[in-house]
Amino acid sequence: MGAHVMMLSSLGHGHLIPFMQLAKKLVARGLTISFVTTFHHIPSLRSKAEAAREAGLDIHLLEMEIPHDHLTLGKVNSNSVQWHKLPPLLDADERLEPHFDRFLGRFLAREISPLPAPLCLIADFLLGWASAVAKKYGVPRVSFETSGCFAESVHQIVWEILPRNLPRTASGLYLVPGLPREVRLTRLQLLPELPEATPENGTHQYWLRVRPANRQSWRTIVNTFYELEGEFVDHYESVNGTLRTIGPLLPPEAFEYRDVQCKKIAPAVELGISTDGDKCMQWLDAQAEECVLYISFGSENSISTAQVEELALGLEASGVKFVWVLRTPSDAAQNSLTSPLDFLPVGLHGRMAAKDQGFFVLGWAPQLGILAHPATGGFISHCGWNAVLESTAMGVPLIAWPLYAEQHFNSKLVVDEIGVAVEAPQRIEQDWLVTRDDVKRIVRTLMIKEKGKELRKRMKELKAAAKTAVGEGGSSYKNFDLFVSEIMALPKA
Repeated sequence: MGAHVMMLSSLGHGHLIPFMQLAKKLVARGLTISFVTTFHHIPSLRSKAEAAREAGLDIHLLEMEIPHDHLTLGKVNSNSVQWHKLPPLLDADERLEPHFDRFLGRFLAREISPLPAPLCLIADFLLGWASAVAKKYGVPRVSFETSGCFAESVHQIVWEILPRNLPRTASGLYLVPGLPREVRLTRLQLLPELPEATPENGTHQYWLRVRPANRQSWRTIVNTFYELEGEFVDHYESVNGTLRTIGPLLPPEAFEYRDVQCKKIAPAVELGISTDGDKCMQWLDAQAEECVLYISFGSENSISTAQVEELALGLEASGVKFVWVLRTPSDAAQNSLTSPLDFLPVGLHGRMAAKDQGFFVLGWAPQLGILAHPATGGFISHCGWNAVLESTAMGVPLIAWPLYAEQHFNSKLVVDEIGVAVEAPQRIEQDWLVTRDDVKRIVRTLMIKEKGKELRKRMKELKAAAKTAVGEGGSSYKNFDLFVSEIMALPKA
């Protein structure tokens, strides 16, 4: 058994993927990992942890006991979330504190596991309180930023200052001060209620608690690579303290040739099981190179009934082939007897099958495997950070369609800063709807027009940079080496 490191993720499902990849990388360097979670994620993580142990990886899944009625995660559905209140997920993350405090005390007393005391605790950056709890028990805390430095830099300033206090241009754009270069935000690139947020806003108060607490960490690691957003890495470090960029945190297969490795990638990272996954990959096998558009809005988001209809009809009109991870709309009643297919325009599912234009995945999709497939040439994404890094590693350009939070700032990064995406024209006056005509236009722009070829070329350049960063001697490789050596130098309890 190697030196022990404990890990604690946010309750957000999307954070589990980089945490599990980090765990595997640390184990590969000879460390033993305990992954602490709650009943919310035990089902999706148990099979992965067991598979890892069968493969000789020293990863232990430990459950933190919480009454099942104590935490309500809620679900982020659309831009209509009432952001003047603290979102349910962040509220649940804060409510973890007393439970983890009790768990860590019992763990160190050897009441839970025979594992030795951890050299350090790697805790999600959303769990600011972890710094104080870890210090209480004499365990160094590492803050793990699962988002990128551009988005977090903008997010930090905007949420601390609040948009009402930001300088404005003559045309009404919001200027974000204190960044390496001028960043202008449109009203669309802010959360719906953020411009009106007051100092009493729940999320504003949350970040005033969390960020100073994170600065008390022993170390900070970030799931990004320096060549992607270097000047914002430098900025974020100057404000928040020394950090190590160690990403993209993806399986090694992700950086190999797409046509050889795509079928090996999916089981390496997916946390769910999809009965459509194998059929989807078989359908892609029959398609021409870079002709298919992949559509997914992430693991914790869905779009409205009206938006499903506009997107579906726009895709049909575009004539472009697609794979769509389809979920029940955000404004529809959750009914186990209702299929997401029921919310498509009448007859569309049948027409797509008859024309071999579209494939619908219900439930979990083998996302990285789909992106790795040579038939995939574009990605409609909500711009969660995992999705941005995965599309970068696969060299697949984006249609940026953010739904909430830092996704809007990630969208700003990929569209305006690094130029690997086109933006879905959401319309504020139409409740953030993207019309079928706009869908047709942007899809054809990405998949058929010259603009799409330019974005694809630029994204493939970033793909090469990402592969270099994680390869031996690369920036992330050396930072990870340094991080591991720093852990191993910590005194054992």
